[in-house]
Amino acid sequence: MIAVVDDDEAVLDATSCFLEALGYDARAFSSGEAFLASGAEDEVCCLLTDVNMPGLTGLDLQDRVRRSRPALPIIMMTALTDDAVRRRAFAGGARGLLRKPLAADDLIRCLEDMIGP
Repeated sequence: MIAVVDDDEAVLDATSCFLEALGYDARAFSSGEAFLASGAEDEVCCLLTDVNMPGLTGLDLQDRVRRSRPALPIIMMTALTDDAVRRRAFAGGARGLLRKPLAADDLIRCLEDMIGP
């Protein structure tokens, strides 16, 4: 299952539906806190999370998930062009950083590289 975490409901719904249309099992979470509280962490084969969210940011979520699932593929999404965010995401173990709005081909390529078609 791919967990999609984003506080923007439109992005969350569109991304989850797109992944399901591609044949992936996707589950949507409106916050990092909701994802952690769901107990789904052990079921996830990939985490796709927004960087900039209120409360627990995507970078904070990545730090927390890394403690229990150090090898879990994590893809960060952001509209920001900040090099510091990019560096922190990759230093924290992200395997991909996609610009919002997401380009379908970039998301597909990133997922196929990490978890296969």
